[in-house]
Amino acid sequence: MKQNNQQLAIAKKIKKWIQTTQEVEKARFAIPITRLTSIKSLCADEVAAEKFGLYIAQGVQQQINQATCPEHFTSEEWEQQKQLVDEAISLMQSYLESPSYESRQSIRNLLKDIDGVQGDDYRNFRWATVRFVRSGDLLKLEYALRCFVEPDFSYWAYKLAREYVESYAPQYGSGIIPESIPMLLEVAEFWCQYYFDLSLNEKFPDGGVSCVRPNP
Repeated sequence: MKQNNQQLAIAKKIKKWIQTTQEVEKARFAIPITRLTSIKSLCADEVAAEKFGLYIAQGVQQQINQATCPEHFTSEEWEQQKQLVDEAISLMQSYLESPSYESRQSIRNLLKDIDGVQGDDYRNFRWATVRFVRSGDLLKLEYALRCFVEPDFSYWAYKLAREYVESYAPQYGSGIIPESIPMLLEVAEFWCQYYFDLSLNEKFPDGGVSCVRPNP
């Protein structure tokens, strides 16, 4: 009975994200990104956070491979970012297959490399010091890697999901907006397959979900 109640609670959280994608299409303003806070409770252990980190990193890799080099990067810098993403995914996959102290250290070393690429542009903003990073993709990658090496892995899984899903548009503001829907559904797809071994379409056939990246 306890397991059934737990599964019902998990399904309810995932279904709420599906409902959010429907709400956002009718909303005048962005829906708060805090809708994703429940991810913390889904990270029952570090393995759940690690697999989620890898899944989102693979989504970032897919986006980068389909994109063209942004104007504010040189072609060499763009290739460097792609290489960092490839290396990070390789390290995460290796760690999940065979966790070790050495592989954790390799992840920490890669985090230092990413930090160096992001630069040290710190500015005072609203009574706080804010760091402006050069690459949003590398920021997502950093959060994904931290799911592997930080003790508060559930916090970093939430930070990762937030960075991956949140968007901004002048007419909506910042939060979950129509452009966020594909990424939000990817997040829901991962947790649905992780806990139920079913796709969103299989678990929620009346949810109106279509074309979601599968969980490898």
